Amino acid sequence: MGMATLWGLPGFAPALELGEGFDLAALTTHGIDPKVSDYFRSAARFREGVQVVGLQVNGNPLGLVDARFDAQGQLCFTKGLLEKAGLIEPGRVLHKGATADQACHDFLGAFPTTMVRLRPGNEEIALVVPTGSLREPQWEAGQFARGGAAALFNYDVQGFNSYSDSGPNRFVSAYTEAGFNLGDWIVRSRQFYVSDNGVARNEHLYAYAQRDLSALQSTFQVGQLSSNNPLFGGLQLSGVQFSPDGQSRAPAGSNNAVVEGLAQSQSRIEVRQSGVLIHSTLVPEGPFRLTGLPLLNSTSDLEVSVIDVRGAKRSFVVPAASFAGSTPAAPGYYFSLGKVRKNAHEQGPTPVVAMGSGTWGLGRDSSAGLGLLSTDEYWSAGGTLGSVLFQRVSVGARHNVSRDSRDAVSGARSSVSVSSPVHANVDVNLSATTQTRGYREVHEAGRSARVDDLDARFKNQYTAGVSWVDTTLGAFSLGYTRSAQFDGQSADHVFASWNKSFRHADVALVADSQVGGRQSRRDGTRDDNRRDAALDNDLSVRLQVSVPLGSDRRVNSYISRRGDQSRAGTALSERVNDYVNYEVGVERDLSAREQSMRGQVELMPRYTRVGLGVSQDPLGTLYNGQLQGGVVAHAGGVTFSPYAVQDTFGIASVGNIGAAKLDTPYGPVWTDFSGQAVIPGLPAYTDSRIEVQTQSLPKRVDLKNGTQVLAAGRGSVNTVAFDVVSVRRVLLTATDEQGQALPQGAAVFDKNKRFLTSVVGDGMIFLNDVNDSLDLRVALPDSSSCRLNVVPEAEADNDKFYETTSAVCHVL
Repeated sequence: MGMATLWGLPGFAPALELGEGFDLAALTTHGIDPKVSDYFRSAARFREGVQVVGLQVNGNPLGLVDARFDAQGQLCFTKGLLEKAGLIEPGRVLHKGATADQACHDFLGAFPTTMVRLRPGNEEIALVVPTGSLREPQWEAGQFARGGAAALFNYDVQGFNSYSDSGPNRFVSAYTEAGFNLGDWIVRSRQFYVSDNGVARNEHLYAYAQRDLSALQSTFQVGQLSSNNPLFGGLQLSGVQFSPDGQSRAPAGSNNAVVEGLAQSQSRIEVRQSGVLIHSTLVPEGPFRLTGLPLLNSTSDLEVSVIDVRGAKRSFVVPAASFAGSTPAAPGYYFSLGKVRKNAHEQGPTPVVAMGSGTWGLGRDSSAGLGLLSTDEYWSAGGTLGSVLFQRVSVGARHNVSRDSRDAVSGARSSVSVSSPVHANVDVNLSATTQTRGYREVHEAGRSARVDDLDARFKNQYTAGVSWVDTTLGAFSLGYTRSAQFDGQSADHVFASWNKSFRHADVALVADSQVGGRQSRRDGTRDDNRRDAALDNDLSVRLQVSVPLGSDRRVNSYISRRGDQSRAGTALSERVNDYVNYEVGVERDLSAREQSMRGQVELMPRYTRVGLGVSQDPLGTLYNGQLQGGVVAHAGGVTFSPYAVQDTFGIASVGNIGAAKLDTPYGPVWTDFSGQAVIPGLPAYTDSRIEVQTQSLPKRVDLKNGTQVLAAGRGSVNTVAFDVVSVRRVLLTATDEQGQALPQGAAVFDKNKRFLTSVVGDGMIFLNDVNDSLDLRVALPDSSSCRLNVVPEAEADNDKFYETTSAVCHVL
């Protein structure tokens, strides 16, 4: 029988018009209510109203979004959708009278070449838009997050406790930083406490307030601060300071100052600049390399101390000329005014200092600067010149002259640095600094009586470094520093390394040599006669082989020699998970035929960092520990961070979901019981990506958008909210009043007669989103209908993908 014949029969024409091409007989045969065809008579489409769908723009997935659809299933370009997609908001609005959030903007009229692809089967919409419809990035538009208020407290506590025949030996240090951010103001205070075998001391390092001034394109600081003038040595001042805001736009630690050395045992590394401790950390036995240090300025040397757990101390200097070229001065004007702060051992009055300088660009690749510093009895002038030659050779030079009127002496200091890649894989950097006997810094002026201090200053400093990376031979690195003093003494420091990765092992050879300098020991043992003894030659050589045992476990074996002492050892280290790392090892002193053992565990229980260790050797037993982290008090409560909180930071929330993992620029963090986590640091005036690891979420929880990009202004406190979609899925077993399962294919509608789903085998109905009780209608094959009342459990189980329940369908 043909289709035309069917059209002529009574009752078929209306049915076919309703189906619009559906074979109603076939639908009925398969147990599907013919009324379903009314809903899908045009094509598969989204239901009317707001739905959470995936969004793609020009092929880039942007996460989930609240999308509004009209009665025909067509997409409405709401303000929220346009913001999420990063699209321009057209002025013309369709269907007048809707609220601002629900209004549909005429995006297709403004950009007619746009293609909208609706994929209801995948719950996804994809847009292909012209580039002219994309909003300008925040960076180029100069739109950065501003304001916010929060208080913070950072802590770093370290301790050693050893027991030997000579008695206990205890050391504790606590470095703390307190402050707050308010209206783009940054207020910070830093101090430290040290107790060395019962002898305690407290020292206040600084306290200042800082703010970027957009109108002047400057950063303003007031309080106890360190001068950052690129022409003069760093001074500890109590006063005010202006500097170009370009300096603040550089992320903290964005310099190439490098501190390298070899620790003979677990040691504490202290780095000071201008007498201020700028970095302290614990390092394991072996080579160490510190980068990204928070320099106070680019003109003062770094004083590095390597202190092992029994008190033996080695020190060396990293000259400022070796890294000055890597921290170029921002173009603009610098000005500082204040009173020089006294060190703890200084007495007498201190001068008031005024200093100012300007830095200007000379063409595309060069810059120059001039400046002047003055007190009542002292003045200094300086100039800098920096340039890039042949697009590869960086040259920097600085020259300063000084006049100490009180002692009637004058002098000069000059430095030059050169760095360049001489080949594709070879980099070389050189620097030289020299000063005359009459040159004085501000804190040295008027001290002619202290001849020893003046003669102990350096006369010449030289540095040289070369690195070479070859795919076959490995990576080579060599660094050399020499310092000669006016009293005739000199010190040389050489650090060399070779690293090569083979198929089943990584091999490293490290040499660290220090000629001159001083070493002290305070362990109260047989080497007390070496206290403050000058070193003629201190050479350490270490060969290390590391074998991976899987992705997160390694065995490190080494042999080292220092002077006439040789050691060999092996250690097993493993990264168990995000929270636990450990290392256990044994070492043999080949010269004294003595053996020692050690164990170290590093824990990060989400909201702090803990390091615990124990070692035992013939001299006794030693315990060590370290506790680090930060605390932020904000409008949403008090939140803990496993990292120190920086000048610019934020608070992220993931609904009220605890233990959700987020990736931030400073490392992974986890939400607390209230669903909040600290974003410990955000680079100022730079895009930062914050992402939620969805696998850390409960099974019934999803996100509208798991990634957000921030552009934070300096000193702002940023609030990032990840909207949680708690999808409650229910697998319902439905029976009629006689206890029989509802027939397969029966259509299920909500109380507004919108189609939801259909009954599958054995009377089962899968409901995708059930947050409240539902009043459902089921259309049965005999044209009757029944009513289902679904009441979910009071408490949802977040770890279940769906819940199961049953209900009886009552005939209407």
